[in-house]
Amino acid sequence: MNSDRRQGSGAGGFQQRPQNQGGPQGRPNIPGPSSIDWVLGLKVKIMTTLDDIIVGRVYAYCTLTNTLTVLEDETPLRAKPDAKDYRILKVSFIKDIAVLEKKPEDTTEDDAAPANSRSGGPFLKATPQIGPVNINSAVQKINSAARAAGQILAQRGVGVTKDAQDLFDALAKTLPVRWLDKSILVLEEVKINPPYTPEACSAKSDSPALARVKKVVEGERRRLETLKQARSETNEERKGG
Repeated sequence: MNSDRRQGSGAGGFQQRPQNQGGPQGRPNIPGPSSIDWVLGLKVKIMTTLDDIIVGRVYAYCTLTNTLTVLEDETPLRAKPDAKDYRILKVSFIKDIAVLEKKPEDTTEDDAAPANSRSGGPFLKATPQIGPVNINSAVQKINSAARAAGQILAQRGVGVTKDAQDLFDALAKTLPVRWLDKSILVLEEVKINPPYTPEACSAKSDSPALARVKKVVEGERRRLETLKQARSETNEERKGG
C-alpha cells in the first residue's frame, strides 16, 4: 500500500512556526492549521513519542488545544460491535504520521486556492460527517436504564439491619419480594415485620402462602445464622494465628 509520510524537525513531527520573538511573552506559536489539516478525514498510521502505533481515521484537529482526534480502526476486542473508539492526542505527542490512503482530488476553483486564502479558512470542508440520532431509541434506552436503576434501589431496605437485608436477599432468590417501609412483603400477601422471625409473619386469614413463607423464613434464618457462625470462627482462627 502506498503511503505518504511526513515527519518534521519540530515537536510532534509537524512543521513548527518560528517563535514570536517580538511578542510580550516570547512564546512559540502552535503549528498552523495548514501544516496538519491535509490529513483530516484520511486513514493514517501514527507513531507516538512512546513508540505506540495508532491506526485510524483523522476525525478532527483543534487549533486551540493543539490536539488531533483519531477514530481508531475496529478491533475484535471491542465489547460492543457498534461502539467507536476515539483517541485524542497532543500534536507534540506525535513522532511520525503516515497517510494510508490518497486524498481525493479537489477540482473546484475554491479548493485550488491556497488553504489560508479561502473565505472559510483551512477547515472550510473539514467538518466530520455526524450520523443522525434516533431520538425514540435514545429515550427508550434512558427509560430502560432508569427502570433498571429503580429496580436495584427497590431491593435495598432503608434503615434496616444487615441481617434483615441478608434475609431479604435470600428470599428474593426464590420468591417475589419487595420492601414495604421496614417490612418485607412476600408474594404481595405475606408481610414480615421486624425482627423478621417466622412469628413476625402475617397475612390475611385465608392466605395459603402464610405457612409456606414461615417455613422458608425459618430455614433461611437458620442457614444465615450457620454462615455467620462459620465466618466468626474463621476470623477467630486467623486472629489466633
